[in-house]
Amino acid sequence: MNQKLSIISATLLPLFYFSQKVEPREEIRLKSFDYSIYTQNKKDQTTDTELYLIPNKGDTIRENALIKNASGEETHRGIYRINGTEIHFVDIDLKNEKFSHKVYTPNKKGLLTLVKENSNLSAYPTDLPPKFKDNKPPHPEFVEGETKLYQWIEKNIYPILDKKFKKKEKGNAVLILEIDSKGTASFVEIKSLMLPNDIKKQLSDAVQKSPAWNTNIQGYEVSGVVFIPIEY
Repeated sequence: MNQKLSIISATLLPLFYFSQKVEPREEIRLKSFDYSIYTQNKKDQTTDTELYLIPNKGDTIRENALIKNASGEETHRGIYRINGTEIHFVDIDLKNEKFSHKVYTPNKKGLLTLVKENSNLSAYPTDLPPKFKDNKPPHPEFVEGETKLYQWIEKNIYPILDKKFKKKEKGNAVLILEIDSKGTASFVEIKSLMLPNDIKKQLSDAVQKSPAWNTNIQGYEVSGVVFIPIEY
């Protein structure tokens, strides 16, 4: 019986799945309708792009998951969040620190319909599910708190940066990390600093050894990008 169900499911997948070699990500349910989310990688001479795809009754929703330029630098990173009735996509412009926000919800026939769109936001949208106390952005938190986070940065990150850069009282550099669902941190970049490859490698190694981050925030499992201002 399971084998027959698998065969039927495969025949119902849209043709783009096979022609564009997308990868299944997860199954979600909004209202009483089920949807599949896929990822697709596209690369040309100028950009390397990963997309989220949702088949949508003859159409396909495409939203950014990750964009890198020709030099491999991340320029955009996308996330999505769901509640019982909506799926929210947020595209983070890492260069300009701006956020774009789209919200889709099923209509009576199950067609996902764009019901809200905002761009050039300066922070995470406050209605991004799950809703947090005081509208705090839904990102992981350093297990030992913010004070301990900056102590860790001063001990492990600043000595690496001091080899190439000088601290500034009014520095506007931002350390950007990606936190996975298990609380493991990985280095993305430092905005406003042109980092040589050897410094990037040292930073990546240091961040991988950082203490685990808390990804269970107010009872919700979260992961994603965190922005940490530093004195450079």
